[in-house]
Amino acid sequence: MLADLRGKIEPEVLKNSGIDKLIVRSFKNDHPEGGLYFSNSYFKVLYPYLDELANQLNGQRGDLSLWAWMIGRRFDWTDDARFFDYEYSTQPNGNGTGKRAIIKKFDLFNPDAIQKIVGVYRELAKKEIQGILIQDDLFIRYNEGFSNWGKARFTTSTKLPFYENLVMSRDSNFNQDWNRVKINQINKVLEQVIASCKQVNPKIQIGMNIYYETPFFIDRSEKWYSHNLREILQTGIDFIYLMSYHRQMKKEMKLGDEQNKAFFKQVVESAYDVCGDKLVVKLQLKDWETGDLIPVEELRQYLELVPAGVKRVCFMPVGIEDLNHIGQVLGPRSNEATIPAVESTGE
Repeated sequence: MLADLRGKIEPEVLKNSGIDKLIVRSFKNDHPEGGLYFSNSYFKVLYPYLDELANQLNGQRGDLSLWAWMIGRRFDWTDDARFFDYEYSTQPNGNGTGKRAIIKKFDLFNPDAIQKIVGVYRELAKKEIQGILIQDDLFIRYNEGFSNWGKARFTTSTKLPFYENLVMSRDSNFNQDWNRVKINQINKVLEQVIASCKQVNPKIQIGMNIYYETPFFIDRSEKWYSHNLREILQTGIDFIYLMSYHRQMKKEMKLGDEQNKAFFKQVVESAYDVCGDKLVVKLQLKDWETGDLIPVEELRQYLELVPAGVKRVCFMPVGIEDLNHIGQVLGPRSNEATIPAVESTGE
């Protein structure tokens, strides 16, 4: 948490641990107590910790880069339904059809919602920071986007009527067209965010969290998240942060130890083939369920599977007290690594 970093950031200590980038979480999603940790004119400010930290480090950080980890569309504490999206459930509602329900995620087809997202990123880019990492929620699930704005975009793009049961029919022409509309919209919003940030701060760099399925299961990524990695790279994004958390992957894919290492290697290599120098490989420093630090030797085994051409590795979740552990993992390979100070693993 940013509050826990007050007075504890020593750039020289970070540098000696092999760290050259500090990524701090700038939001809290907890309805109704959530909000942002930097001053802005669009959303509730809990306390401007990011502003304080940026000012504190300004002029004394040396080569240490300060980044803000920022939410994409899940502003959970906001109650203004004008900006919300809708999801569609195929479960019968009593009359043989599915049903539509509002969800507390900003509608990425709604011009007013987009304006608020782009606006708050623009103000964040004006801070004394070097980069912004976009949270992993800037996507549209297979059953989301069913607002009137989304349905209208489908019709104007395809010249076809929007029928929920048809666009939800897997592998139908309607479904494929709907996936394409959503993919295009994600890229359009991302382009607007990046362009707006760089307009006010040409030197700022923008990264985006990407699920491990994205570079490897391309069809699944397009259907589940409306993400196409090659097209995301064309938006002007500076870095792709691949969430290749090995223990999570092992559990979700139901793999043994050696199978998981082989799968991890394939995923990271696939991402590197597409992203090249823009790839940042994220490694899981702690166990999601226990909160315990993952043993040094286990982390090193996965670090060694990262292609030699990858120049950036990011550990998470990390606290200041974990720097020594990271230093042991990096050992003589301390070229470049990033450390996000985060409060949880579920966000």
